[in-house]
Amino acid sequence: MNIIETRNLTYKYPDGTKALDAIDFSVEKGNITAILGQNGAGKSTLLLHLNATLKPGDGIVYLKNEPFAYNKKGLHHIRSTVGMVFQNPDDQLLAPTVLQDVAFGPKNLKLTGAQIKQRVDEALCLVGMNAYADKPPHFLSGGQKKRVAIAGVIAMLPEIIVLDEPTAGLDPQGCAEIIEILDELNAEGKTIIFSTHDVDLAAKWADEIYVLHEGKIKNNGTATQIFADHAMISGTGLRLPTFVQTFRELKARGISGGDSPLTMLNFVESVSKPFNVLQVRCAITSTDVCAGENVGLVMKNGALFTTRIDAGSDVKNNAIGTVLYDAKAGEDIVVSGKTGTLSPKTGDIHIVPIPCVIEGGSRAVDLETICAVIARLRPHKIGAMGTSAKVAVRKAGIQCDFEVDVIQSSILAALRGLDVMVFATGGMADRVIRKIEGNNKHGGQQIKYLRLL
Repeated sequence: MNIIETRNLTYKYPDGTKALDAIDFSVEKGNITAILGQNGAGKSTLLLHLNATLKPGDGIVYLKNEPFAYNKKGLHHIRSTVGMVFQNPDDQLLAPTVLQDVAFGPKNLKLTGAQIKQRVDEALCLVGMNAYADKPPHFLSGGQKKRVAIAGVIAMLPEIIVLDEPTAGLDPQGCAEIIEILDELNAEGKTIIFSTHDVDLAAKWADEIYVLHEGKIKNNGTATQIFADHAMISGTGLRLPTFVQTFRELKARGISGGDSPLTMLNFVESVSKPFNVLQVRCAITSTDVCAGENVGLVMKNGALFTTRIDAGSDVKNNAIGTVLYDAKAGEDIVVSGKTGTLSPKTGDIHIVPIPCVIEGGSRAVDLETICAVIARLRPHKIGAMGTSAKVAVRKAGIQCDFEVDVIQSSILAALRGLDVMVFATGGMADRVIRKIEGNNKHGGQQIKYLRLL
């Protein structure tokens, strides 16, 4: 079901310049949708129509199949349902303290003091800013301000969150933190709409992409569909995602094959089969290895090693390659002509759901149980997704290996033969499972997973 859409939306600036031209745009409930385009394409102008900050000169905006009503009652309904986060958080943070800023919206809803406090506490906890409640916003970093702005919106409990360039001006760590917060909100059922000129972000994160150029929609579809149209991407002044560019170069050299990858996981899959030269660690201790000798190739604890091929070895079902030059045990060597399956055994992924903030968060977690599960299963790698999960594992004194790109990192580790445990907040546990099942359906190696507790 489309939760919000525009039909023939047209808008002119006061000087008569046409900013949007006959825009047909629709978003399914629960989706993450990107509006992708260069600066000046009309992205911000389109977003401002989605919460009635701007009124179209022509065309209609629909919310749950009902046309926008721009009277007082209609605007209250629209802005309670559609929350807007501006590109520059300074445009939206106006109160003396973080707490007062986040409380501003709920106060206008005429809630009780207890209800306002609950909403503010939950919103600040979800974005990891509860420790800064009494700080003035102008003392915060750009990433912290962005998180407070998001908290102010989610305290209103909107169904749709609209963000203008949510990662603009942030360093890679700040970008990852914002995206994880939005991922958590999406896992809880929020619909996310964002504008960006970052093709890598759109390719990796969005369920659907709309390409906007000079006020017109040039194309829309999945990332695979959008970035397969190289002429359209070039014609709109955008570039192909980094993985697509790298893939095209490798494919031209005969090293890769299949469809263009959009993530590291896709990329690894595209090069794993045709790749023919490998750097490995020589693990044969009895004698040196000579150039031209065939050796077995096995994965041990996520690393690639050679082994001797003999009657008692366990490599008959694994890969075999030819050594290119003499080597001694422990040295890195180069092997070519690989045949067979390199890593027939994958690691397991265990998923541990952690209650989200509104369900009690880390306070509702038995930390002794978490430690006992880790001690029993002894995973090689541990990841945590979402605020509550990260707080819980830190309280338990657990060191996480993955806190950014957790799902992709966990699957890649499992494909190297490592066992992984992922602590996931709320509905993010289901997302981990869907991604693993997607890999098992389309990838070559199957990963076993189990949801715990």
